[in-house]
Amino acid sequence: MSSRSKNASLFTLFLGFCAIVQAAPAPCSLPVQAVSTADSAVHHAASSAASTASSYTKSSTATSAKITSVARTSGSSCTFSGSDGAASASASKKSCATIVLSDVAVPSGTTLDLTGLRDGTEVIFEGTTTFGYDEWHGPLISVSGTDITVSGAEGHLINGDGSRWWDGKGSNGGKTKPKFFYAHGLTSSTIKGLSLKNSPVQVFSIDGSTDLTLDSITIDNSDGDSKGGHNTDAFDVGESTGILISGATVYNQDDCLAVNSGTNITFTGGYCSGGHGLSIGSVGGRDDNTVSDVTISSSKIVNSANGVRIKTISGATGTVKGVTYQDITLSNITDYGIVIEQDYKNGSPTGKPTTGVPITDLKLDGVSGSVASDASNIYILCGSGSCSDWTWTDVSVSGGKTSTKCEHIPSGASC
Repeated sequence: MSSRSKNASLFTLFLGFCAIVQAAPAPCSLPVQAVSTADSAVHHAASSAASTASSYTKSSTATSAKITSVARTSGSSCTFSGSDGAASASASKKSCATIVLSDVAVPSGTTLDLTGLRDGTEVIFEGTTTFGYDEWHGPLISVSGTDITVSGAEGHLINGDGSRWWDGKGSNGGKTKPKFFYAHGLTSSTIKGLSLKNSPVQVFSIDGSTDLTLDSITIDNSDGDSKGGHNTDAFDVGESTGILISGATVYNQDDCLAVNSGTNITFTGGYCSGGHGLSIGSVGGRDDNTVSDVTISSSKIVNSANGVRIKTISGATGTVKGVTYQDITLSNITDYGIVIEQDYKNGSPTGKPTTGVPITDLKLDGVSGSVASDASNIYILCGSGSCSDWTWTDVSVSGGKTSTKCEHIPSGASC
């Protein structure tokens, strides 16, 4: 092959390579001398290759303008961003060992679908994740898989912009509002260091999960205090085993924690403000109505309607057993410091307790603090014989009224 033909071929290959890597941070270029010394044959070949490269680049850009550095090979790290980042992440999730979500704008009525991830996948939220507006049930984000790690990079924010839906009615009426984050079907997994703001309604729905840790989660729905936020539960747990929630900071307008069913559940080191307290229930009326071996410890509940709360459904069946509240501090509680009742129906107390969901082996140890002057320190409403084997130690709630409506208080407790 002549040197002229060889140069032309090499030049053509080089420009073709540049087209393939056109998304790279630095542009492809040849030294000026190489271009200036090439003869007309090389220039002819270059023009042909450049035309091909231009066509490839336009086509590639049209289909993946919002995707940055996506490697689609096994074992790859993939970064997704922009308005089609959610769809691209969902389509590519099986081929990515690490998924980086950088300033993703999830379209309205769409779930950021990270279900069925390959084992061991790491998901990282970077920048600000936003969501388009639509009246639907959601969720806005859904994650499932085995040995999954979900985390937030420094400075990230997952912003639900819930004020677009808030109307003071929550999930009980008004606008249809999407739930925020489904952690369904996660096994041996961790969600850590996430910052979430202004959920339309409930934040984390934890369901059908086993050995899941949620660590250092921040939920800031404080804007909802004045803008109609309602039913903004932080962590709802159902049909799950081995759940650990540690170091959570929550500002919301409903339960900081609600364990509706499940076993071996731990909530520790939490700070809960503005909501309805640390709750068990409502228990009853579901497919799984068993709550057992729950420990809630070393947590503060401030500026909330309730502190410690357990509620069961009137007329339903189920079990609440082996629940421990330990080292819980209350401050400025407006309704009840401790409230345990077996009379809930359609989301409200009836004043008529039933016995189908017994509450047994309940331990309160070191629960103390203050409530507002018009609040009740402690309120217990049990059915006949359906609350038993309670042990209360160092329980001291003051500042409010002593309830005169307690019924069937088990030995070991006081009202």
